[in-house]
Amino acid sequence: MEQILLEAILKHMENGNMIQDSHHSFTKSKSCVTNSVAFYGGATTSVDKGRAADAIYLDFCNAFDMVTLSILLSKLGREGFEEWTVRG
Repeated sequence: MEQILLEAILKHMENGNMIQDSHHSFTKSKSCVTNSVAFYGGATTSVDKGRAADAIYLDFCNAFDMVTLSILLSKLGREGFEEWTVRG
């Protein structure tokens, strides 16, 4: 059931252009590794051109543990997810 919901949510987000090409995690054929490679390529290109390159790392590993279910479901409903996907 979780896999079915995941696929439905991802399809909705992709069709609604909510996931950009630069998004790597939780998307097919992309991962944290591909994100690191893309970042490294962009940073080295900037340095090679004599531009400054800054990086900020954020750790969101527990971020979803902090969101209450009612708030999450409300936001998903506002984004256009069908009612059956946002019932708590």
